[in-house]
Amino acid sequence: MPNPTENADLAVSPPKNQRGPGAIGRWVDRFLIGCLVLVVAILTATSAPAVLGRPFGGTMLLTHMMASGALVFGLPVFAFAMIRHFLPQHPIARSHAAGFLLTVMAGLLTIASVFACMLPIPSTDQMHRLMQVHKIAGLTMTPAIVLLLIGLRLTRSASHHHS
Repeated sequence: MPNPTENADLAVSPPKNQRGPGAIGRWVDRFLIGCLVLVVAILTATSAPAVLGRPFGGTMLLTHMMASGALVFGLPVFAFAMIRHFLPQHPIARSHAAGFLLTVMAGLLTIASVFACMLPIPSTDQMHRLMQVHKIAGLTMTPAIVLLLIGLRLTRSASHHHS
């Protein structure tokens, strides 16, 4: 006969104020999404002169370059952290999936196009074309993130049980 005190720990539930790993994961998701939104907002705002055909330099360019470093580091972290939402046990809204994939693809294309410009391989004409790709891919990130946020909201709403 088993000793009742050996299994006593199994019968005790954790305190209500103790949060499980699911709550931590949600906070990490919110932090990463918040950082991504902030960085893309800064990049979009600082690129306004170039998008409008004005000279792009000085403080705006410096701020754009600093925020781009955050994107180069943060986008892969965001992608790897959020990819778990694509597991079968986590059904997500199609707009969530589309927003995530579009954000990551546009971000990678934005990064790759500037990286290619820094290499000694492309001609001046090719660099101008790469910068057009960079501009279009970068501007695509804003609606992609909006789609991602809408999808996250729909996924969250669908996962809550309503009475």
